[in-house]
Amino acid sequence: MTDEVENLPSAEGKKLPEFALNDDGTCVLRLVSGEMISNAFGGTSIEFATERAYNCLQLAGSKTTDVDDGNRALGIAIEIKPRDAVESLLATQMAATHTAMMRFSMLLANAQTTPQLEFLERAVNKLARTFTAQMEALRKHRNGGNQTVTVQHVSVADGGQAIVGNVQAGGKHEK
Repeated sequence: MTDEVENLPSAEGKKLPEFALNDDGTCVLRLVSGEMISNAFGGTSIEFATERAYNCLQLAGSKTTDVDDGNRALGIAIEIKPRDAVESLLATQMAATHTAMMRFSMLLANAQTTPQLEFLERAVNKLARTFTAQMEALRKHRNGGNQTVTVQHVSVADGGQAIVGNVQAGGKHEK
């Protein structure tokens, strides 16, 4: 794998950056422009975004000739649509977690022994919980930690009581 970035003369129907192999077997990150990779990773610097992309390629393991896994991880990270550097880092981690979970799930489906089943089940469970925690961290980062719940319909039967307004801890409310 090289740290080479190749600027293509045209998009050639591609909307996202991708990894490809050169004739000499080296891996290259293909872009229409440097801004494409920067925008794909939340408008961060080209160098930072390129590093995030190569992190996705590293998820494929040591085989630099197989760029498909790298492109899948890159696609996951980009589809999260990170808005800043923190989201870009988290998107790359989420891609890694998801990729590992899918690999372990495949191994779990083909496990032959009880120890294999137990190990792989624990691994898949931990990775699934980690991914859920990462999604929650992304949601909190994007919403500033605020969670909004909207009630669209409230029925109060005869003799019932209801509070309308913002209810805060301790039962206090605002009108």
